[in-house]
This record gives sequence, structure tokens and C-alpha cells, in this order.
Amino acid sequence: MHRTRVFLVAALAVGAAGIGTVPAPAHSAPSSQVRHRYVVVAASPAGFGDLRAEAWRRGAEVHDLRGSRTMAVEATASQAAGLKKAVPDAVVVRDRVVRLPDPQTGDRRPVALTRPAALTREVAGTVRGPSSRGAVSRPSGRRPAVQEDPAALLPGLMWNTERIRAGQAGAVGSGSPEVTVAVADTGLDSTHAELQGRIDRVVDFTVGEDPPICKGDFGVGDADLAAEYGAPADGDWNGHGTWIGGNVAAALDGSGISGIAPNVTLVSLKISQWCGSAYDSELLSAIEYAGDQGIDVVNISFGGYLDRGIPDQEQMFQAYTRVLSRARDAGTLVVGSAGNEHVRIGSDGQVLSHGSLTTPGDEVTDLHGLWAVPGGLPGVMTVSATGNVVQGVSRECEASAGAGEEFADTCKPASDRHRARGTGQQDQLAYYSNYGPGIDLAAPGGARKFNVPVWDRGGTQGWPVTTQDGYQAFGAFSITSNWATTIPCYLITGEGFPAGQCYTSLQGTSMAAPHVSAAAALVASARPRLRHRPKALAAALRASARDVTNRTQPLSARDTSPADLWSTECSAGYCHLGGRAVPDREAYGAGVLDVRAAVGSR
Repeated sequence: MHRTRVFLVAALAVGAAGIGTVPAPAHSAPSSQVRHRYVVVAASPAGFGDLRAEAWRRGAEVHDLRGSRTMAVEATASQAAGLKKAVPDAVVVRDRVVRLPDPQTGDRRPVALTRPAALTREVAGTVRGPSSRGAVSRPSGRRPAVQEDPAALLPGLMWNTERIRAGQAGAVGSGSPEVTVAVADTGLDSTHAELQGRIDRVVDFTVGEDPPICKGDFGVGDADLAAEYGAPADGDWNGHGTWIGGNVAAALDGSGISGIAPNVTLVSLKISQWCGSAYDSELLSAIEYAGDQGIDVVNISFGGYLDRGIPDQEQMFQAYTRVLSRARDAGTLVVGSAGNEHVRIGSDGQVLSHGSLTTPGDEVTDLHGLWAVPGGLPGVMTVSATGNVVQGVSRECEASAGAGEEFADTCKPASDRHRARGTGQQDQLAYYSNYGPGIDLAAPGGARKFNVPVWDRGGTQGWPVTTQDGYQAFGAFSITSNWATTIPCYLITGEGFPAGQCYTSLQGTSMAAPHVSAAAALVASARPRLRHRPKALAAALRASARDVTNRTQPLSARDTSPADLWSTECSAGYCHLGGRAVPDREAYGAGVLDVRAAVGSR
């Protein structure tokens, strides 16, 4: 069913992905001659050419990744060691694969391919007559009124943009085309009506994958899908990146939705194909490219965790630190999602709590002592996720209600053991979101209507997954790719939505980050003196954030009771929330994003 896939997808709405590796292909050659993929980072742009030539001289195969210092190299262990010895100031480290995770369950397994047509569902979304909210006047009447796009007229649907005061387009402006926001993700769908003409350029880092991740794991890559369906290979065959691009800059054109900053310029930095996996080298190169090209803001709703006690992973950590520092020095603000494991992140990115969000019956993945990258690292504006409003339990609903609907519950019985605190409260920390001293800012990422994990009968993400609550969404609503193989497509029939175009509702810290990226672009547009001054730009967003009181609890290590939706015991703990609420500062950082205040402050 579509609803099941929405929940899986929301999981793909990642801020931080789990660590995973693609199985190495079988080789008949001796292990000393087996080639591996390495990330190689030169100490300076001037040294890149010499380093590249040295790699070739040693018989390695080099894949340039469009950055001025980073390349991917296929080499034997001895060739890599020789390269490091010859150029000691370079980083030479085994590449890893990171995956988009599941904020519902913590599941980090790769998704399976589903053809685009199988994910499509039609739902009604007719705008019922005129609304006084349709025309938004700009301050002092200095500019003509701006007409909001139709989705803003469906009550409760665009709660996320309204909550951060970004839906008042006339009041906050729509951004300048001179300001660029890069989306480092699964790509952007240039064929979608909301993004046509909005994308300045596409840089596809996945063309140099060797071995290719999606094709290697599943037998199909984006080029194969493009040949079958006739859409661009460098577009978005997953759907995750297009959601982010739409949230930032979907066209303000009287149709469908509009982005928070609809007039800014988008750049697609494609680091992953349809299966939602990327090499660290692709993330590093995308960040580096953004700095090299003078891009104002780069959004990264992707990442992983590193164990600095392992020499290779310590080198990878240092590579991230250097690349992020250079991008910041070049004037690029890097915005990253905090991650979906509901763990506590320190100010340096280290995980300070034990465990991680765990499905009942599964073993606990203890992330304690690891480092989150790139979100969480100093120099990244790290964003946690908030939900819409926490719904209360119902005495009228049966204990078994919804159990046969593949977790798409719309009510929560009063007999359930596990309930979220803060019933009736808005903007609570999402049950999956990471938190801690490393959080800079919070923004809407969406959460199930009861703000507890699915196995505790968390509830749906709202419209269009279900019409139980009218047009109210609990996930965050945006577009998705017309060619998505992973994220469901909802075709909205009725006045105001373009025909044959895909929309969807997702949740995750992946969804929270682009709200901040778009807000940063609006501030840079309104206050040009802050362009290419990422520290000042981030400070302006933090200074204007609003305070919220959080009631969401951390994960409980002691609660081993069965899930509410099924009877599986949580023998290892970390399945349910419990204990004292996460402190406000750790839930929200400086507070919840307020776009109007950020743009209006001087």
C-alpha cells in the first residue's frame, strides 16, 4: 500500500544516515592486488594536479569529482600506501557508503526498487472557494500584493511554512536570483512543473562511482531508469532531493505550492542515485564544489557516523573537518540535518547518549562515542526537527484499531502504554530527531500525529496519506520527483494543482534542514551585506529564533515493555520514550526558526 511506503520514505528523510558499506565484488586475484575505492584530498588546489599525476604513475585509476582538491581513486592497498608516503600532506583513506535512514524505525537497510507508476495515487485537493488568506500585502504597501499558491489555502496542509512565518510571502520577500542554494542529495527533477526553470545547473557526482552503488546492489542504476522511462539520468530517481528543492524554491506561480524562497537560484549537486546511498567522497566533493563556486548556501540532508578510534575513520573525520572549514572560509553556509536516531549530539558532533531508536525485537545499535558527520560538526548549521501538534488518545477507538492498515493508525486508544507528553502542544521535538548541545536551530520536519514511534501506534503523517483529518498534515508537504522509485507520488486532482505532477508528505530531519537553508537565502537576499559571511548569516537566524517549551522525552533504556501496535517485547530497551523531557536548549538550539523575524531584523 502507498501508506506503508510513505512511512518507509519518511525514513529516507534523513539528517544523518547509518554507516554501511557496499559488498566488495568477488575477485580471483590475490588480495594484495584487489583494488578498493579511496578518497584522496590534496592539501591545496595547487597540489591537486601533482597528486593526481602521482596516483596515475602508481597505476591507480582516478575519478575526478569536480572539486578542486578531492578525487576518488581505485587502487590496491600498497598503491594507496605508496601515494600517501609520496605526498604525506594528502588525505588518503578508504571510501565508505552512507545511506538514507528510516526515522520511523531506525532501519538502515537499503530500499528495494519500485517502478514510478506503482507509487502513484490520486487524491482530491480542490480549493473550496475564495479565502481571505489568498492575498498577502507587503509592509507599508511598498510592493504589490503577492498571491499565495493554492496549497496554502487548504487548511492545515502547509502548517510547516506557516509555523515559521514563511507562508506570508509578501511580508518576507521571495528571494533574489543572485542568491544560490545548492541541494546535495539524490538530484532535482527538472521536469516537475514546480522546478522548471528554477535549476541553474546540475553537477552529477555519481557518474564516477566505481563500483556503482545502486547498480551494484540492485542491478539497476539511474542511467538504466533514464533509458527505460525517457527522463534525464542526472535528475532525481529517488524523490528525496526534489522534496528538498521544492521546499526551498518551488515556483510562486499560482499553481500547487510555492517554496519558502521561490526566486532564489537552485543548484543540483547529485551525490546519490535512486537507492539513496552515497560515498563519503561524493559528500566531500559536493561541499568543496559549493565553496569553490561561491554558492551561498548548501543543504545536506545526508550523512553518517564515524568511529574516530579507527584510523581510517579518523582520517575521514579530518577530511570532513578540513573541507567544511574551507567552504566556510570561502563564504558558503553549510546547513545539515541533525539525524533521525533520537540521540544526544555534543557541540563537537560526538554522540553523548547510549543506544538509538530501536525496533522492538531488534538489537540496539549503540552510537555512543561516535561522531555525526557532516551534520553535528562545528561549521555546519545543524538543524533538529519539530512536529505539527501532538494529538491526544481517544476513549472511543478500539485497541486494535488500524492494526490491519500497515501501521497507518489514525487513533490511539486510551489503554495504550506509551503516550507522548505535550498533548495539544505545537512544535515539539520530533520523536526521532537528534538533539543536544550540537543543535543550532530547529525547524519543521514533521512527525506522526501522536509523536511516538510507529510501533507505539504513532499515527499517520496526515493528508494526503489519509483524509481522516481533512487537509491537515503531520508530515511536511512538498513536491517529489515525477520519476521517483522510492517515494510515493500523489497526484492532486482539483483546482489549483498542475495535472500529472507529484506531491507527497514526508517527515525527518531531512525536511527540517531546507527550511533553514531557504530562510538563510531570504536573509542573504534582503541583507546583501551578509552574503558570503556564513557566521554572520547563521547568527542572524539564531538571534531571531523563537522560544518553545519542549515536552518530548529521550529514549528510555529501562522501558522494555511490548509495543502498543503489536506484542513484540523491547528486551534491549531504546524502543520507547521516557524520563525527563529533553531541555529546550538541547531540543531547539537557539530556538525554532522564524523567517519573518530573521528577514525583518537589521
